[in-house]
Amino acid sequence: MRADKTILCHGLIVIILLPALLHDGEAQNALDEGAKYYRAGKFKEAVNAYDRALKGAPKSAEAYLGRGSAYAKLAQAGRAIKDYDEAIRLNPDLVDAYYKRGDAHNESKQYQLAIKDYDEALRRNPKLTEIYNNRGLAYYKLGQYDDAIKNFEEALRQNPKLTVALFSRANAYFAQKQYERAIKDYDEVIKQTPKSAKAHYQRGEAYAGLGEFEKAIQDFNQVQKLDPKNPELYASRGLAERRLGKHELAVKDYSEAIKLNPKNAEAYNNRANAYSLLGKFDLAIKDYDDAVKLDPKNAHIYANRGVIKLRQKKTDEAQKDLQRALELDPGLKEKLDPLMSEQKVAPTKQ
Repeated sequence: MRADKTILCHGLIVIILLPALLHDGEAQNALDEGAKYYRAGKFKEAVNAYDRALKGAPKSAEAYLGRGSAYAKLAQAGRAIKDYDEAIRLNPDLVDAYYKRGDAHNESKQYQLAIKDYDEALRRNPKLTEIYNNRGLAYYKLGQYDDAIKNFEEALRQNPKLTVALFSRANAYFAQKQYERAIKDYDEVIKQTPKSAKAHYQRGEAYAGLGEFEKAIQDFNQVQKLDPKNPELYASRGLAERRLGKHELAVKDYSEAIKLNPKNAEAYNNRANAYSLLGKFDLAIKDYDDAVKLDPKNAHIYANRGVIKLRQKKTDEAQKDLQRALELDPGLKEKLDPLMSEQKVAPTKQ
């Protein structure tokens, strides 16, 4: 994070006063070592150094903050939060402790707690641009997209070139199905970072949301150049190709998606749909079978397999699948009952 001037000045005060707070020079050296290891990406060594610092200076908020930051980098959010708690207890105005504890809560999916911490950090210093972005991400995870967008916009007001906030706002627009606005933001992200596979992928998804499948495919093609091992791009491109009636190409892309991620039930289901549109019902059934094994509570897979079995005149098997689909998702009744009646399948039970 680019340090705000207020934080820098606060840090200087701490450095000047710290020797008086530490019990001895060894604790000061350990604190310095911890910071050095942290900057070098040696987070386990940083934890050990901060441990030594705390033995000599058990009331050093900076040592708890440093060790908490190292724990966070080691993906030990629980330990990080405990250290941030202690840092805040010792120094209630330590802005970075609120900020970083908010990040740890975010990582732990405790989004309300994250927002509370970000609020406290911003109350003490409203010019910390990246906190607005991170608070926006917490709101985004809670599905509160309007609040998320407000935070991303404040981050962008303070720093119009903060690409991460622009990308985050685009994702929030996408979640609201405001695809045109999302595309406009993705355009700017791609302008700033032309090799961002994520931005191209998301813009492709937005174009698909608008039904502009040719443009979507162009973006997915770019993703393939930038990140060819991404199974999602093949699955999404396959769906766009199927919507354009290019079923053979769709099968090819779904096959690549499955090769890269054999546990993706949706890819098997979608390839089965493409096979069925090509009249290759046996291959479709095989894929639906695999999809059911991977995702046995997905009503749509049973419904799709049931429909194909009806076409194959396997009425009893079809009835079992369609009934199972309705058990899992009663909302499918309106779509499936007329089909079952037309094929003279027994009425569904409720």
